[in-house]
Amino acid sequence: METNLANQFLAKRTNGIRSSVIREILKITVQDSEFLSFAGGLPNPNLLDQNLLLTATEETIRNYSRVALQYGDSTGYESLRKRIQSDFVDVPVQTNRIFITHGSQQGLDLLGKLFLDVNTNLLLEDPVYLGALQAFSPYRPNMIPLSMEFDGPNLVELEKILSMQKIHCFYTNPSYQNPSTVTWSLEKRKVVASLLDQYGVILFEDEAYKYLDFKGLVFPSISSFRERLDLTFVLGSFSKIISPGFRLGWVVVPELYQKIFTNAKQGNDLNTNQFSQVVMDILLSHLDWKEHLSKIQSYYMKQKEHLVELLKFHLPEVRFEEPKGGMFLWTEYPNVTEGDMMKGIMEKKVVMVPGNEFRLVSTESAFFRMNYSFLPNQEMEEGVKRIVSVYRDIIT
Repeated sequence: METNLANQFLAKRTNGIRSSVIREILKITVQDSEFLSFAGGLPNPNLLDQNLLLTATEETIRNYSRVALQYGDSTGYESLRKRIQSDFVDVPVQTNRIFITHGSQQGLDLLGKLFLDVNTNLLLEDPVYLGALQAFSPYRPNMIPLSMEFDGPNLVELEKILSMQKIHCFYTNPSYQNPSTVTWSLEKRKVVASLLDQYGVILFEDEAYKYLDFKGLVFPSISSFRERLDLTFVLGSFSKIISPGFRLGWVVVPELYQKIFTNAKQGNDLNTNQFSQVVMDILLSHLDWKEHLSKIQSYYMKQKEHLVELLKFHLPEVRFEEPKGGMFLWTEYPNVTEGDMMKGIMEKKVVMVPGNEFRLVSTESAFFRMNYSFLPNQEMEEGVKRIVSVYRDIIT
């Protein structure tokens, strides 16, 4: 009865709101400490220097409380925006084109609100980041999947799609993609940039994992090769390289859309958490950035290698491409279904994210996204052993 009453008053667009299976899984693992989770994209909190964080927080309270504890500019704390402009953005922009958001997730929602509706053709990678599907689905665009190869999109398919119908927007996560771990080659970045210019497509480029290459490489953005920067939005985040607890990201917004983006953000939250922004700015001013990144990259590479070794030893049937960076393995379990595997591993108190959560059209193949950044080695090994026991029970 209550459900029917609620549906009576809800807007029709709420039918498109997707739940996050990852958040639901995290709830379960928090409530039951016996669960071992490969599900969340959780950065390791031990990689941030706690003394530097304490220093930055104390300095904020002692010297910047009048700014940090007050409302701020809707576009963001200017000192932090300047730092992002100089250190994190590889397209030519002025500071006023950088908007600080509550994580890149808020940026995705604002872009959806401004550009997507039932008449919009939105091109998405297949598979695609679940958070993007959550952000975009309520606006009910026509979502079109684009097949991915080991080095980026299938260019033949892309050109065919662009030539056959009007694509308004293209969302991509080109570096160590979540969930597939695909990283676009330099050549494909250039070709796609040219095609998007040719067909006049708005690009939403999500660079959340850009700095997590195991060897310290930093690929140039697709946007840096575009001539049509008026059709280009670049999203970044501190969640994976500092901490998700700050809830800070940014969007580079073309000058043409600055006013409407400001208005939309004001209606969303007035301004991004001012205290977090000031602490972040001071923290970055004290941080040895290269050393910090090197520590993250080295640690995640070791974690990836450990998970790969465990799977190759205990479950050689599992298929995956070894990533060059990021936080995940995109694994395929042959001769089973996602449903059977999920049921079995939940009973064994271990969790992964089923692959169909990241797809517009479900497949019968059993793919799972496995995170390696968070679990300690001993718990990772125990988790793999539980998964192996479930898999063996199903196929025998």
